[in-house]
Amino acid sequence: MPSKTELAIAGFYDGIYLFYETVNSLLTLGLDLYWRARAARLALRAAPGAREALDVCCGTGDFSIALRKAFGPGLAVTGTDLSEAMLSAARKKNGGVTFLKAEAKELPFPDGKFDLVTISFATRNLNIDKPLLLAALREFRRVLRPGGVFLQVETTRPANPALRLLMGVYVRSVIGLLNLLSPKSRSSYLFLRNTILNFYPASEFDAVLLEAGFASASHAVLCPGAVAVHTAVK
Repeated sequence: MPSKTELAIAGFYDGIYLFYETVNSLLTLGLDLYWRARAARLALRAAPGAREALDVCCGTGDFSIALRKAFGPGLAVTGTDLSEAMLSAARKKNGGVTFLKAEAKELPFPDGKFDLVTISFATRNLNIDKPLLLAALREFRRVLRPGGVFLQVETTRPANPALRLLMGVYVRSVIGLLNLLSPKSRSSYLFLRNTILNFYPASEFDAVLLEAGFASASHAVLCPGAVAVHTAVK
């Protein structure tokens, strides 16, 4: 069962689903679509023979649909999320994806069902504490077939100090503006700010994937350096 904090996070996304994509574009200067498209191509390179994929915490379905575009109709994609409101927006896009409500730590699928499991800009929401994060990653690994690929797109703390400072100033400024526009959501936006700025550096998250039981883990940092694509093999 989801914890109170996890339900609160889902409730936050229920409240912003109508302008979730606008907030994403604002926070990323419009780069989020490029990052997802690039990550989908990396998924195709990492798992070219994949026939079944699961996109966890799929939100409004952008990455689920990007996977379908990258792989073509030979890939069956299922997207899951805990927010019914976000799923309702995803279903309206009619991108050839099956969308289901499910909790990340308790996926309703048998062991070894999928060739590819992905998550896009949502792992930081699962990082309430390390045990909960590891539980989710182990669940993703469980539903992968042996040799299957896990791929994650997520913010990262840039290695360059100047870029890290610039990222911090920008994120705090945008979240501050959102708080002014929607003061009732202040605590939710502060949570969003903290998850973005405090998520693992890319190299450290590779180690977390290995701790979760994956056989190998690697990453590629995307331009301009604040986002990483992690790939791990079961």
